[in-house]
Amino acid sequence: MNTKQKKVVTEIMFHSPWRRYFFPRYLYNFTPAQLCFLCRCIEDTKHIIGAISEVGCSIGSTTVFLNKHLDAQNIQKEYFALDSFSGFLDEDISFEVAKRGKTRGQFSAFQINKKKWFDETMRMNGITRVRSIEADVNQFDLTTLGPLCFSLLDVDLYRPMKKALHELYEVLSPGGIIVVDDCTTVNNTCDGSDQAYKEFMKEKNLPAQIIHGKLGLIRKLG
Repeated sequence: MNTKQKKVVTEIMFHSPWRRYFFPRYLYNFTPAQLCFLCRCIEDTKHIIGAISEVGCSIGSTTVFLNKHLDAQNIQKEYFALDSFSGFLDEDISFEVAKRGKTRGQFSAFQINKKKWFDETMRMNGITRVRSIEADVNQFDLTTLGPLCFSLLDVDLYRPMKKALHELYEVLSPGGIIVVDDCTTVNNTCDGSDQAYKEFMKEKNLPAQIIHGKLGLIRKLG
């Protein structure tokens, strides 16, 4: 193969769907340190009664990562993954615009998704413990997931976050942990998570703890 032919092949591969096998990309919205912290939370709560829930799971990258960790550590826990699988809901966006000074253009993320795609991702990765639930957090009774030992809450916006925090905490077993994503004011779009988390901790008379820059930590004492 001459130089020109090699260049053509290289160009074809770069623009081909197969390029992901040659040019891997980072798939997570968490840093390695943040992912390690989530794994540590799972290990710290493995002997506590209850299932694991991930509220706001998007396409399932983090779901796969955490379940592979469960497999590696031989931790047998039921795992719930709940999402609208259609992006931010109009009622939540309207609240952000009317009450929190946002613009609708800030909330276009996560729209290209389907529950069946998420389920297929789990199947392709050999994960069978995950039960996916397509629902609006504002309408779904999260207490039906309990008891819980660990929950990752990643719904970004104030309205669903505030509602979810109270329900998840209600069914969190003593010693259990909730980790709330986006507890930072750096990303202006998702600062509703930060506000809801800090309000919740104040209501419960608990100290707010932000780990690795954006993970709000809640531990339920016995």
